Formats: sequence, structure tokens, C-alpha cells
Amino acid sequence: MSKKSFGIGAVLGALTGAAAAYLLAPQSGKEFQDDMKLKIKDAKNKAIIRMDEAVMETEIWLDEQLTEKDIRNQPVEYERTPETTAEAPVHAYTDTETYTESPDVFTEE
Repeated sequence: MSKKSFGIGAVLGALTGAAAAYLLAPQSGKEFQDDMKLKIKDAKNKAIIRMDEAVMETEIWLDEQLTEKDIRNQPVEYERTPETTAEAPVHAYTDTETYTESPDVFTEE
């Protein structure tokens, strides 16, 4: 039996036992509902805390496993030179008198 299946069985058994104990306990309906709400809220908070801890442990493990080179590559630096820059395309509107450097800016006459 693996540890994982044993853990799942233990959790399911505990939940089943707790549910049976609450259902068979001599309480009024209102007391039972209030008690169940409190227990569910407590279980939810514990689950959130355990998830946060698991995420932190995973992040720490990943940081230990990956080196600086694995995580971040140096950015590629480009130099703008005439050899690496293409000429501006020639369009029909560039020969008009209303042409400006930016095609979305027009001068009024």
C-alpha cells in the first residue's frame, strides 16, 4: 500500500467518522447547523493554509533546482544600423502634398 493511498483512506475514514458522530449526536437542528458551519469554515481555513504552504515549498524547491542560467537568458540586444534597418515602404499617398511622416496625420489646406 502506498503512502498516498493510505493518506487518502485515512482522510476519508476520518471524514466518515466525523460525519457519523455529528449525525448521531443529540443536538437540536439549529445547534447542529451552527456547529457544522463552524467546522466547515475551520476545515476550509486549514486547507487554504496547507495549499499556501505547498505552493511556497514548491517555489523553494524550484529555486533550488534551477540555476540562474536556466531561469533567465540574457536579452538579445539589437543595434539600429543602416544594414539592419529596412527602407520605408513607398505608397501612393507619399507623392501627394498632404503627406507627412505619419500616415495618420494630415494637414489641412
